[in-house]
Amino acid sequence: MKFMPKKDWWLSAINWGGMLLAIGGSFFALIAATYNIFVFLILVIVGVGVPLLMIWTWLTTYYVVNETHLIIRYGPFKTTIPLEAIKSIQKTNNPISSPAPSLKRLEIQFNAFDSVLISPKDRDAFMEYLSEHCPHVSIKNIQS
Repeated sequence: MKFMPKKDWWLSAINWGGMLLAIGGSFFALIAATYNIFVFLILVIVGVGVPLLMIWTWLTTYYVVNETHLIIRYGPFKTTIPLEAIKSIQKTNNPISSPAPSLKRLEIQFNAFDSVLISPKDRDAFMEYLSEHCPHVSIKNIQS
């Protein structure tokens, strides 16, 4: 089953503002002075490449739970976690960088010491669905 992420409005503003700032700053630098080809390429990469990567990750983040794996997709990045490797799942508001465009997150512990933060729109439905497909998982309702 595919789960779409919850997206906080203020994180959206930061994301889109950062993209516009990178594009605007690079454009201004390109028209303000003459540069050699190396500096020109760096400005184009920063002014076009970084905003494209930011929008790609923002628009294509989702989570899939199938019969054997949890798949986390965000832009060009993909994380696949076997369901049998998942140890626990709990609600959190941890602000660490992750494929979660909201601070209403779930922390998934897997393997011995690994964890990932995600932010499905309906955290409770995701936790319930995961517990049905992965009955050995410890569900911790510490935060709401």
